[in-house]
Amino acid sequence: MPALDLTPDDIVDVARDLIAAEGLDRFSMRRLAAALDVNPMTIYLRFENKGALLDAVAAASLAEFEAPVGTGTWSEQVLELASGLRRHLIADRDTLRLVGDGDRLSAGLLGTLDRGLELMAEVYPAPADAVDAFRVLFWHVVGSAFVADALETMPGSRGGLDTALADAGDAYPHLVAHAAHFGPVDGDELFLRTTTELIAGLQAGRETTT
Repeated sequence: MPALDLTPDDIVDVARDLIAAEGLDRFSMRRLAAALDVNPMTIYLRFENKGALLDAVAAASLAEFEAPVGTGTWSEQVLELASGLRRHLIADRDTLRLVGDGDRLSAGLLGTLDRGLELMAEVYPAPADAVDAFRVLFWHVVGSAFVADALETMPGSRGGLDTALADAGDAYPHLVAHAAHFGPVDGDELFLRTTTELIAGLQAGRETTT
């Protein structure tokens, strides 16, 4: 594509492909220019700096998630929204690394926020309560996506824990009593369980205040 015809969206698309193929740590404006077959200055004419470009890359990825309309009970719809968002974030983990603050993350997920607040308003009529309730769910989802990679690579052995407890003597009796149940973590299963319990808590919290 001729440099004059190159649009910001074209650059973002190629940048996303490059990051997906080679990883965020290897990404550079020079490598991007080579992939586009243009002079690096061509990119800087459309984006002020690398940070501005990466902001656009993150926004493009986040905006692709379409919050499901959902069917079923209230709890089932909330779980579908939470699970779908988590899958999207995990599928493009580099996006989370690009987002530097909560405001930018939220700005890229307007449809998700709107759908989430719609659901919370069914249970929490007061707007402030609906926002607080959705924040609990939203940051649970984001946090789970952040650590998903670590859970996948975490060793299943309890060797380190067993050694630490042996050196600690009797200082942690409850941990010693339960240590045998520590082991590999299935991130998907853990997310389903914790999110199901969280949703039940949100619903119960409303019921106790009415």
